[in-house]
Amino acid sequence: MHIELIEPHTHAGRLHAPGEILDLDEAAAQWLIERGTARGLIERGAARPADPQPQPPIKTRKGD
Repeated sequence: MHIELIEPHTHAGRLHAPGEILDLDEAAAQWLIERGTARGLIERGAARPADPQPQPPIKTRKGD
């Protein structure tokens, strides 16, 4: 699972800065997310909510 660090974190003996992306096993990733140290990233190909698309204005003619 890919996560983005929100806080500095030492992993495998190396200090990682906020903003770094790490690829961790599910349990380690969830532990960091629950502590508020990281946030989960959406995996490529994974389902995600659709972004709302702006609708074009409805055009009407006078008298319609």
